[in-house]
Amino acid sequence: MVTITYNPPTKTFFSNQLPPKPMTSEFTTWCSHYYQLTNLFAERNERFKNLLENAPSYTGQNNLSDLDAIISYNRKVQAAKAKADKTFKDLTETGRTILAIMRYFEISPRTVLTGQIPGELEYEVWANEKDQVFIGKIRDLPQEALNPNIIYIKCWNGDKDEGDD
Repeated sequence: MVTITYNPPTKTFFSNQLPPKPMTSEFTTWCSHYYQLTNLFAERNERFKNLLENAPSYTGQNNLSDLDAIISYNRKVQAAKAKADKTFKDLTETGRTILAIMRYFEISPRTVLTGQIPGELEYEVWANEKDQVFIGKIRDLPQEALNPNIIYIKCWNGDKDEGDD
């Protein structure tokens, strides 16, 4: 679980900067996006840590190709770190928006709200008195039956992590 501390927003939460994949409503969309960013950040941060732990070091190698391999690996570590940092920034901004919406509706700290990512899972989200947002999965949902009269196309996101750093 990721904890985000609130800093007062500089703009209202009714912005046109909605996260991708619109859901049923704006607040649900923000919370679902926050859940997905939480998981993505955990994955990217873990990848960065693994790359960093396994990074080769210079131990007096004289062969240029050995040094090139070290440099190439270092660039992978830097790219993984940049992805984790960007995801954390997006996660923080989304958390601030969620807090702004909660404040707008005067939702008390520790009030647990529930939502769904249709066909995937049910989650709960809440904030504490320190303006930290928490989110966690409650349960998996059964997949919705596919309509045989509709053609479903899965598109590649293009934002893969493994080996593309």
